[in-house]
Amino acid sequence: MNKILIIAAHPDDEILGCGGFIAKYAQAGNPVRICFLGEGITARYLPEDFHKEFVKIEIQTRNKNALKALNILGVPETDISFSHRYCCRFDQIPLIDLVKEIEYHIKDFKPTHLLSHAAHDANIDHCLTHKALLSAIRPINLNFLKKVMAFEVLSSTEWNPTHPFQPNCFYDISEYIEYKINALIAYDNEMRMSPHSRSEQVVKSLASYRGAQCGVMYAEAFQLIRSLDE
Repeated sequence: MNKILIIAAHPDDEILGCGGFIAKYAQAGNPVRICFLGEGITARYLPEDFHKEFVKIEIQTRNKNALKALNILGVPETDISFSHRYCCRFDQIPLIDLVKEIEYHIKDFKPTHLLSHAAHDANIDHCLTHKALLSAIRPINLNFLKKVMAFEVLSSTEWNPTHPFQPNCFYDISEYIEYKINALIAYDNEMRMSPHSRSEQVVKSLASYRGAQCGVMYAEAFQLIRSLDE
């Protein structure tokens, strides 16, 4: 039995980054916990609008969509944690706050696998989530944590052309690609028409390309940060 902890900056990052992986493990009976460090709406608005009712409704709707999307993959509502830090403003809060929240979930859940953002995404919240993660996984009394990996998020990771994502670990999601697509569709208003990165065609194209890199039909790719083999 494995225990999977996903640390995501915003709702929908988890599906874009590792939705197939989540479905694969959750549907096999492995416990999966999702932790969102912030909401994913306020970057679209001015600070004076943050407390207006229509913005609050959008945040609530996105969170509800996250529950619906993750239910499609097999993750129960009780294993999903939301936070309300402002989107794309993680640089305005102490990094230690992010570290402590990640540490809490690691110590409480005791995962065997931990997945989170890559270091060089175009999104500042993704980058700071990765930086906080590195502090939170210091190898002190964490022998239960066997593997830590970084995922790529379409509409962020590939938009930093000076630091391209270089995966070295692949998971076959050929049986779960439609679960990933259906979960993304559950995020109303987040999917776009091709050739936008968050379109069904591009999501499948990336999975197909990653699959070709490892000899399967569809795959998700990761950067292995740390692995403990016994």
